[in-house]
Amino acid sequence: MALFSFFKAPRHQRFKYVPRFYDPQKERLNEILGKSGDGQELDRADLAKARISRSFRSRNTDSEIARRSRKRSNVILLAVMVVLLVLSYILLMVYLPRLVQMIEG
Repeated sequence: MALFSFFKAPRHQRFKYVPRFYDPQKERLNEILGKSGDGQELDRADLAKARISRSFRSRNTDSEIARRSRKRSNVILLAVMVVLLVLSYILLMVYLPRLVQMIEG
């Protein structure tokens, strides 16, 4: 295990919830028709809440966490590429003439 790290690795999360059955089409149909899971009619306030939460879920497909993680990954990749390019340039400028001189005699 490393004692010092430049980048912090994200920790994984575990969930123990196992759904018994889930049908997204049926749930959406019930929300649109105004029925709850046990067959009761929902009132107007519940329908409004369901419509608002459904719109939030549909808009929030690409979460802020995923965007931040992707941006961070791209920045790290760019930094590594820049460091490698600088190192390769330095090595070519310093050691290539010495290597050519050694080969020529």
